[in-house]
Amino acid sequence: MKSVNEIYSRLKDLYQYTLFKLLIITIIITTYLIIDQVYLGVPYYDVYVYLNNALIFAGIPVGNISVIYLSPLMPILTSLFFRAGLISVNTIFILDGIVFIFGVIGLYLLFRERFTEIQSTVGCLIFISFPLIYSWAVSGGIDVPGISFSIWVIYILVLGAKKNPKYLYLVFPMLSVAFLVNYTSIILVFPIFLYLVINKDLIKNIKKIGAGFLAGLILIIPFLTYFYMKLGTLNSLINIFTSTIFGSGSAVNDVGYNPHRLYYLTHILNYISVGPITGYYGQILNPSTGFPSILSYITVGILVLGLGIYLYQIYMKGKIQSIFNSNRFKTYYCSIMLIILLGVGVFSFFTDSFILTEFIMLLALFFGYELLKDINFKYLDIDFLFLSWFAAFFIFHSVILLKVDRYFITMIPALTFFIILAFTVIIEKYKFHFKQVTLRSWGLYFIVGLIFISSSITVHTGHSFIHGSGYTIQGTSDWLEKYDPNYKNENIYSDYDPAYTWGLKKEVIIGVPSLYVSPTAFSDYLTSNNADYYIDSFSEPKLDIPGYHIIKNISETSIYQKNS
Repeated sequence: MKSVNEIYSRLKDLYQYTLFKLLIITIIITTYLIIDQVYLGVPYYDVYVYLNNALIFAGIPVGNISVIYLSPLMPILTSLFFRAGLISVNTIFILDGIVFIFGVIGLYLLFRERFTEIQSTVGCLIFISFPLIYSWAVSGGIDVPGISFSIWVIYILVLGAKKNPKYLYLVFPMLSVAFLVNYTSIILVFPIFLYLVINKDLIKNIKKIGAGFLAGLILIIPFLTYFYMKLGTLNSLINIFTSTIFGSGSAVNDVGYNPHRLYYLTHILNYISVGPITGYYGQILNPSTGFPSILSYITVGILVLGLGIYLYQIYMKGKIQSIFNSNRFKTYYCSIMLIILLGVGVFSFFTDSFILTEFIMLLALFFGYELLKDINFKYLDIDFLFLSWFAAFFIFHSVILLKVDRYFITMIPALTFFIILAFTVIIEKYKFHFKQVTLRSWGLYFIVGLIFISSSITVHTGHSFIHGSGYTIQGTSDWLEKYDPNYKNENIYSDYDPAYTWGLKKEVIIGVPSLYVSPTAFSDYLTSNNADYYIDSFSEPKLDIPGYHIIKNISETSIYQKNS
């Protein structure tokens, strides 16, 4: 009962003016984004897979059950609406929007453990304004929902350390939920482990942590059972982990294959803000293809300056306290270990698997914390928690061979934390000393938040976007349904199979001409599998496939039918 009361006391901030304003702003922005997304349609391949999985979970047979092993929770939640008859791509957009709002509330509450109300609010506005958040928040994907639940995992962890150890029961169950939303959320175990170690008092609650861990495993078991019953094996689930974590050779053929380990670091300016005001919408979806704005350069400058001042403040406080501290052996030992581990970690980052580098990073951060903890600098443990959050996902996504811009979303909450920390240090140190200092400080934070969110809205509105491929896919599907009322019984192949599986509500089998040496070889593949139709979305120019002829062109899509 006490825990329930504490949760209520934490959430009652909702009725306070600051969080209420943030909630209203977030709802307005989310609604605007959903309206835009409905116009744009489905933005990328994976969303159709999640939609098809939702159909399967809703009991609507469409084939392709081999992909249900992908992160299942968002498709399962979507399937509940499908069962109610709301079978539309807009359903998953709206569901993403709800989870996004849930994540922003969690981020505000998490920031409140470190910052004031206005600072936390500005931090959330900066988070929303990131191009990757703004463009992917309601896309139907799992990246932003995954980070929304991850935020709550970390918030509950901090509550367990700062407020009530009973919250530790919930850490791993919530981590299991985040894991089922997006499998890469499991990387949170590294910052969680570090936070538990540096807060030695939490070790006294090892039973609560252990019980929570068992509860988290129990939560996952029904999903594993379902996959096994449907697929007859868990090999697909195992393969997706091994291929991602160890970077299997098959990744070479993937469009996201990129062995460059500093990819995300070299594009970090683009991820903060995209410019100029006008451009193509793809530059917002994939900021690495665009150009960083002036705001990006200013933000990075403030980030470096603010964190530099912050580290100097820690150094000066430590220097003063060292006069009264005779434990120099510990200082030298931790310093030497930190330097060695950082050197080994950098070498490992460029030469080894991410797992070894992650453990080296954990040890380095542990000795870094041990070096500074005697200074009694307030919130140092939370600072290290966010630092380990960013480092863990940066190492993971940098080392694995598949890289796309949206993977950086996993690092954005931590990056936002350090941006608002830098702004806070500078504003509090150099704010103008007017009579109403509090009001002046509040005004400065308000201006920062307004600049970020206004820039994001302006750039998003200024970048040209047209109807997405979803409209062509649905139009093509509708045309084929009218052309051949017996299409359900025909064998249909496509180079965009999940999209047309969704559009036709029947299994469409993959067929990619570029994987064959010639159109004749591809024709042999189609005829040997008795394909009645082939839908081509990507070939340019369109192929002359022996034994098949084009019966309809819709935009860049062509429908081929087998010759009589």
